[in-house]
Amino acid sequence: MSAFEHVIVLLSFVYALAIAHLLLTVAGIVRGWSRVRFSWFQAYWMLNALIVLVVDWISFYDLRQIKGWSMPVIFMTIVIALIDYLQAALVCPEIPAEGPIDLVAFHKNQSRRYIAAFGLSAADALIANLVLGGAFSISAWMMQNLAVIPLLLIAVIAAIWRNSIVDISAVVLLLCVWGFYFFDLQATLH
Repeated sequence: MSAFEHVIVLLSFVYALAIAHLLLTVAGIVRGWSRVRFSWFQAYWMLNALIVLVVDWISFYDLRQIKGWSMPVIFMTIVIALIDYLQAALVCPEIPAEGPIDLVAFHKNQSRRYIAAFGLSAADALIANLVLGGAFSISAWMMQNLAVIPLLLIAVIAAIWRNSIVDISAVVLLLCVWGFYFFDLQATLH
């Protein structure tokens, strides 16, 4: 087993748990649908968390070329995965067995936390892209900062200014940036 395979196994568990957390929350919402006060904004941020998980996990594939993994590199990749998990966990409301499931109130009360966690994830991606992308000549990671920087700026603005105009603008802008990322920046896996 290579060093990459050894590290990616641990990271894959973290990402699998984060995705499972999101899916269990969605299942709880579907099960309790008659009690749900739905929020499109909160639903988008759950989708955004899933996108971040998939993007970051796929991006780790670019590290397969590294022959020797130093402790700082291992630590940095683990920190990325843990922040991504935190972002996914914070956007998922607890789904009670009884009573209302008010996703509008959840978004109103918790959105700063999960948007800030997304911002932290973007900031961590920016640093990783610069440090690891630069150290290991992964040009795709350096180019991906063309999307990561706007993602970070949108997260900062959306976490600070909380109102419906900012909510709508953030969703539209994030979808545009993700579109740019997937269609122009994400390389094909080989």
